[in-house]
Amino acid sequence: MMTKHNTTKRLAILLAALALPLMAAAQNVELNTEPLGKMLNKSNEPRFIGCKDGKVVTVDYIKRKAILASYDMAQTELARVELGSEKELNNYGGFINGNYVDLLNVSRTDNSMRVYRDRRDLRTLQPQGDRLTLTEYKGNKDDDFIFALGVSPDQQLLAGVSVAVRKGLDTDVKVALYNRELEEYWHMSARSSGFNQVYVNDSGEVVLANCTVNNKKYNTFTIIDGEKEDQVSFKLNDDGYPMEATLIRYGNGKLIMAVAVREENHVVMPIGTNIDRIDFYCYDVRQRSLSITKHNFTDLECNRMANNKDEKSPKHHWVQFGNIVQSIADDQGAYLMFDQTWRVTKNDIPVEQHRLGMMVLRVDIDGKVQWTRPMRIAAMSSWGGREMVNYSWRRTSKGITLAVPQNAKNIDLPDNKPIKDLRVMKDNAVLSVISLDRQGHVSRQNFDIGKQSIINGPHTIDSDKFMLFIVGGGKGQFGELIIK
Repeated sequence: MMTKHNTTKRLAILLAALALPLMAAAQNVELNTEPLGKMLNKSNEPRFIGCKDGKVVTVDYIKRKAILASYDMAQTELARVELGSEKELNNYGGFINGNYVDLLNVSRTDNSMRVYRDRRDLRTLQPQGDRLTLTEYKGNKDDDFIFALGVSPDQQLLAGVSVAVRKGLDTDVKVALYNRELEEYWHMSARSSGFNQVYVNDSGEVVLANCTVNNKKYNTFTIIDGEKEDQVSFKLNDDGYPMEATLIRYGNGKLIMAVAVREENHVVMPIGTNIDRIDFYCYDVRQRSLSITKHNFTDLECNRMANNKDEKSPKHHWVQFGNIVQSIADDQGAYLMFDQTWRVTKNDIPVEQHRLGMMVLRVDIDGKVQWTRPMRIAAMSSWGGREMVNYSWRRTSKGITLAVPQNAKNIDLPDNKPIKDLRVMKDNAVLSVISLDRQGHVSRQNFDIGKQSIINGPHTIDSDKFMLFIVGGGKGQFGELIIK
């Protein structure tokens, strides 16, 4: 929980707000900001670990070294320690537990890998006791060791997968489930050696998913619960061109995978992914049966994703730079987030990052589409500041929420009209806090932030409380976002 300070001020809520379909009763959102101070560091990409008793803890890589640091609410540095070089150590995040900071680190050399918990004192950031080894591999120079991590939607469970690929031997795969203190609930060996996604649900069931967009190959899933292992597989439909696939939910004995599909080769606009629809594959593990729900984009969805007028007849029904951004599961289904992202290059060097539109699709536990919500969002940044347009949704007790900077000139525009692009750190901005409940009701509040932005998305403190890293003009401040 974050300690309140006398210096905390509440930003005034702008009276004009964008109207969205199926408007719910207005949400009650607070945004409290702390005094403006120096930016946390020079990299602009601090990894949020936690916040307690007025202390914010982050991990960052500066000059190729991992740095653990804590700050007060005015962003004054309280403590700093070096964890190791980027070449030898990877930090996978961590949590504040009581008076401790528990970090999940992986150290590597040419022929070994060690996964361990590094426990630190919250006040001084100094080590507390010996490091707790979770997994350790030693081998020869030609051996390859891999570690992958999955976090449950409620942020309470972690699944760690350790892989050893040794010349002339079978691949060794170990799966373990941990709590937030990185204490082990269970571990198992797994048969799966090929996977590109680790999924863990709130019940502690782990899925190693190998999702492919090749129609001729099988999507394979290894399901592990600490006692038994099950393997299932299925192929994609052979209509269209699958461009992206990801597992978005496992629960009730059913796997749900989302696939972004291009239906044909679009010769008019060859650049981009040109996505026509999203397919949801639901595989019933008990019945060994597969069902597919297809969602083709509507005129309204295409227009809002492209920032065109609602009444305009779309030139095409695909989203040119469409891509799956994120998914969030809960006990009743899952949300899938889809937007347009592209970069601009000069002499083959990236110079700008653009994001346009945002659509949320809600599916039930059977993968059936319940509703969609296309939204007008438009922002661009320099390539070096691209983390300021890397916004993401967070799960709340009633649904999901997004905090995203928007051009301040947009707040008076009706929902059916195109909005103005936000040039991050150059245009006056409002921070739009958009909430969606499970029924698709939308509410929005806007907060004046001037020529500032936020780094990445909100960082979860608890189910309805989040921390923001707000930056602008070489300065920075912490913000506390509360959904009531």
